[in-house]
Amino acid sequence: MDVDVDRLTRVLAGRLAAIVPEGFYVEATGGMLWYSADHGRFPGQLGDYQAGTSGTDVAVNFEAHGQTAEERVAGVAAQALDELQDYVDEATHEPWPGERTPPRAYAEVRDAVLRLWYGEPGAGGRVVLRCDPIPLAGIQPGG
Repeated sequence: MDVDVDRLTRVLAGRLAAIVPEGFYVEATGGMLWYSADHGRFPGQLGDYQAGTSGTDVAVNFEAHGQTAEERVAGVAAQALDELQDYVDEATHEPWPGERTPPRAYAEVRDAVLRLWYGEPGAGGRVVLRCDPIPLAGIQPGG
């Protein structure tokens, strides 16, 4: 299977933007996911109410995750979830999307669909927050 990494990045941006707390934003630009927040609204990492921006380089990190396209898609998606979580946690000083501790980020490809969530692994695992699934056909060239 071939993957259009720019298309994957744009689709991931849409899914992640749909789950972040109010005042946070996710955008895609040239193979990068960018995370930002309303200026002056959140304490930020240094407590100065300037959360700044952060990002995940989907294009560069895609090849680092596994041997198959499915493994790479799931790996880079889990990395994006994890890095987004770090950004929100550091900006708010709260364990997003958890209550006491941040839940782990997971991504898997099952039945030609990418599934993304925070919580526990497996079909019986507890899900704290999930993204809408992404059909792999939608991230292929010409898809």
